[in-house]
Amino acid sequence: MAKKNPYFAPTARRPRAASFSAAAGAAPGLSVRGMEVVQSIQAIDNSVRLIADKTTIVRVYLDPAGLSAATLVSAELVWRRGSEAMHYQPAMNRVRLTPATPPTLQQQRFDMDLSVNFRLPSEAVGAGNLEIGINRVFVPGGADVAFADPGHVTVRFDGAPVLRVRVIGLRYKSVANPLGTVTPDALHFAYLKSYLERAYPVAAVEWSQIVVDADLLRPPFGGGASNLANMQLVALRSRETSAGIDPRTHYYGLVDNEGGLRDSFMRGSAIADSQVLVFGMVASGPAGVPNGWSGDTDASFADWYGAHELGHTYQRRHPGFPPADQDRDPLETGFPYPEGLITTTPDNRFAGLDVGDAALGLPMRVLPGNTHHDVMTYAPRQWLSAYTYEGIYTRLVAEDRDLAPQLM
Repeated sequence: MAKKNPYFAPTARRPRAASFSAAAGAAPGLSVRGMEVVQSIQAIDNSVRLIADKTTIVRVYLDPAGLSAATLVSAELVWRRGSEAMHYQPAMNRVRLTPATPPTLQQQRFDMDLSVNFRLPSEAVGAGNLEIGINRVFVPGGADVAFADPGHVTVRFDGAPVLRVRVIGLRYKSVANPLGTVTPDALHFAYLKSYLERAYPVAAVEWSQIVVDADLLRPPFGGGASNLANMQLVALRSRETSAGIDPRTHYYGLVDNEGGLRDSFMRGSAIADSQVLVFGMVASGPAGVPNGWSGDTDASFADWYGAHELGHTYQRRHPGFPPADQDRDPLETGFPYPEGLITTTPDNRFAGLDVGDAALGLPMRVLPGNTHHDVMTYAPRQWLSAYTYEGIYTRLVAEDRDLAPQLM
C-alpha cells in the first residue's frame, strides 16, 4: 500500500466542541467585555486619538463565564469603512478561556496572551471612520462558539503630519584610547528611529542622519556638555535650513557613552528660550547599552532618552517625577496622572502597547499603565502617556501649518 502523502489531505480529527452554561433567560455563550483599538496608548473606551496609516492592533476581551469547561478559541473580525462591503480579518493568536478561574478585564488588558488580537490591514486604517465587530468565535479546527454579544465599536482615524528628524552623531576623542575617537553605533540611530515610529503620534518619520566631529565636546563631560553640543547643532541647522532643508525638521545630537565610561556620559538637554518661554527645535542626548538602567533591558537607551529630549522640542515639559530627581516645570500644570504614570489609578484606565520591531528583535508587548511612566519623567520604564501623546500631536499640527516652506 502506497504511503499516504500528508500534503494530499490533512488528517481528519473530530474536534471537541465547546460546551456552555447560561443563566435562565440569557443567551448562551461568550460575551465581549471590551474591544480596544490601540496604536501606542489607549483607554478601554477608545478615547485616545488614532492616527491614520499607523500600525493598529485590535484587542478583544472575551468573558469566559458562558463556558462550562476550559476551551481554546480564536476569532474573526469584521470591519467596514462607510457604506463599503464588509471585510474579514483573522486573529493573530488563540486564547484559552477558563471559566473556573476567569481573569479580570484589567488582567486581560495587561497581558497580550489573554486577549484575542488582530492587526488591521493598511486599507482599514486610512483617515475617517471605521466600524469593527466580531464575526465569529471558534475552536481552532473545530466548531463555532456561540457568543451572546458580538461586540461593535466605531472609531475615527485622524491624519497626522510627518515627524521630521535629523540626527547628528557627534564624534569626540576617546577617554580610553587617547589616539582614538568615539562615534555612536548605527544600532543607536536605529533604536531611536524605531521608538519614534512606534510611540509618537505619527504614521511616518522623515529621517536623516550623519556623523560629524564635535567642535566643542571634550570628556570628561560636565553638566553643561549638552549645551555645547546644542550650540553646534543650532549653527548646523541654521546653515542647512538656509540651504533648503525643511524648516519643520528637528535636530538631535547623539553622543555615545564609550561603553559606559562615567566621564563619557553626556546628560541630555534641549535648547530653551527663557525670554519667550518656549523650547527650540534642537536637543541632544547620550547613547549606550542600558544593562537594566531605568528598567531597560534591550540594546540601547538612545530610544526613550532621545524621545524625552525631542519631546521638549515639541514643547513637552517636566511633570516633576520622581520628586526627588526631577523638578516640576512651573509651566507644566496639567499633567493628570499620579506618580508620573501613564494611567489614572486605581482604575488603570490607560494601557500602552509597543507594537515591536522585528528588524531589531523587539516583540509586541503590553505596557501596563500602573508600572510604566511618562517619557517626560525621570522614572523607569518610559512610554508616552495619552497626555503627552496628544500634546506632541497638537504641536506637530501647529508646526506643520505655521512653519511649512512657502511656495514660490
